[in-house]
Amino acid sequence: MPLNHAHDDEAIDALLRGAVDLHCHSGPSVMGRKINHAEEIADAAAAGMRAILIKDHFYSATPVLELVKRHRPAGSRLEILSGVPLNNALGGLNPRAVEVGLNMGARLVWMPTLSASNHLRTAHYYNLAGRLGMLPVEGLSVLSANGTLRDEVKEILDLIAEHDAVLCGGHLHVSEMYPLFAEARKRGVTRMLVSHPTFWIDANPADLRELASMDVHLEHCACMLIDCPSRQFTAEELHDYVTAGGLAHTILGSDLGQPMNPRPVEGFRSVIKLCLDSGFTPDETRQMTSSNAVSLMGLSSCAD
Repeated sequence: MPLNHAHDDEAIDALLRGAVDLHCHSGPSVMGRKINHAEEIADAAAAGMRAILIKDHFYSATPVLELVKRHRPAGSRLEILSGVPLNNALGGLNPRAVEVGLNMGARLVWMPTLSASNHLRTAHYYNLAGRLGMLPVEGLSVLSANGTLRDEVKEILDLIAEHDAVLCGGHLHVSEMYPLFAEARKRGVTRMLVSHPTFWIDANPADLRELASMDVHLEHCACMLIDCPSRQFTAEELHDYVTAGGLAHTILGSDLGQPMNPRPVEGFRSVIKLCLDSGFTPDETRQMTSSNAVSLMGLSSCAD
């Protein structure tokens, strides 16, 4: 599809106002970060964004953000969201960590990411624990040895349903996500998400169609579309993925904050420009960068 570079800064800025980024990697973290939570909040507020969700692989940012968000720029209506990552540092598939996080205001629960057995198989060359001087990682799966969903996972799903929170598949393999999301729906979970489904997760367009048919939202990330070292696919492939999963179930996040990448708001702005330049209408771009995420997270259409 031919690119159209006629869109001006004003049109891009207008779409950035009200945008929602569900994948911000600010710090502090044991991993290197370009930006801290307060700086990310200031950037997003200055851009007029509707909401951001702060993600760390090693801890729930919820209590930190409950304090930090009291110091938002004066007049800011930015909503600051957080979640609970079920990696080794929080005890893995730990219902107690989920219960505490959700009771403190977390809005999303990630299944294992860097601790997922699938992630460790895929990134066997990427010995993060060793590089950081940390204890070896214990690979985690939501499935038992006989292929059934673990009891502790069912308990976690019940907590997510009780709090009307969002279930994210983390870095599980797509084959693990089908039984996870099917059981989640049976237990009353209505908000479900897969981040970067074509990276780590190994989902293909047929999987995107099937997941969307289960009412799972699909988050494609700016760091794989714009000028970043981790870039994985083209604007043309994004069109294919949106066609497969459907516009109504497609979300664009940044997945940015790493030292070698742009700041999250800067990267989010670049992906809005890419959408417009590659043929998505302003309304379609708004749906993928704002309204779908607003619906998934259960936010009001306007900030209170």
